[in-house]
Amino acid sequence: MDLLQFVLNFKGTPPWLNTTALTALTDRWRPETHPFHLPLGEMTITLEDIGMITRLPIEGRALTGKVRSDGWRQRVATLVGVEPEPWTNEARKDPRPSGVLFSWIQRYFRKCPRDASPLVVERFVRAYLWNLLTQVVFPDGTGDTASWMFLDPLRDWDVKWSWGSAALAFLYRQLDGACMRSKPTSTLGGFVWDLQVWMWERMSVGRNLSLPSEEPWMYPFDEDEERYPTIAYTWANVQWTSELEVVHGT
Repeated sequence: MDLLQFVLNFKGTPPWLNTTALTALTDRWRPETHPFHLPLGEMTITLEDIGMITRLPIEGRALTGKVRSDGWRQRVATLVGVEPEPWTNEARKDPRPSGVLFSWIQRYFRKCPRDASPLVVERFVRAYLWNLLTQVVFPDGTGDTASWMFLDPLRDWDVKWSWGSAALAFLYRQLDGACMRSKPTSTLGGFVWDLQVWMWERMSVGRNLSLPSEEPWMYPFDEDEERYPTIAYTWANVQWTSELEVVHGT
């Protein structure tokens, strides 16, 4: 599956998000035309950027369609083998009508048994990718919920989805909403980690960070060019520097 190649570029811990820089960048987003309005002109993150930074597949079937929430718990059970518990508090509305907590996924799928059957392994792979997609590529700002709709496309491994196109469209939509919020608790969803790498790659002015020597890529290529590290790996060892160091160039 093409999506599994994307996972190879997230080994280890991603660099910390520079929330101040990302907030300043979001304030310059224009939802009417989807670029950042900067003093030097207009810029925007493109589908090519998504592909080069993450290697999410940009070709394939569009990730569109309606996802009915009725019976979603039973459909989760069909795909991962465990049915989420129903909401039982009649005095309150279910805060997660079509998704589970990330902690729920970790509770049941933290470690695949060593002697697991192929069916069980497949369920663990689906749960892992579901967790990865909803925490990294399609976070919605809630910070704790994995939406059911991103598990459903993992039903058939033979379908080649254009995950990169969906990730970019979702990020655009999140930026559209975030640039108009003003509350102190406002958040930005979408592929924010990818947006930060794009910002570092494209905007060097005022960038208070340094790049140490790249570590050798430890994962085998197997003579497959699609397994080469992406641009994101260039920033895997980024280090913050102080303003004084930046000014003096040390």
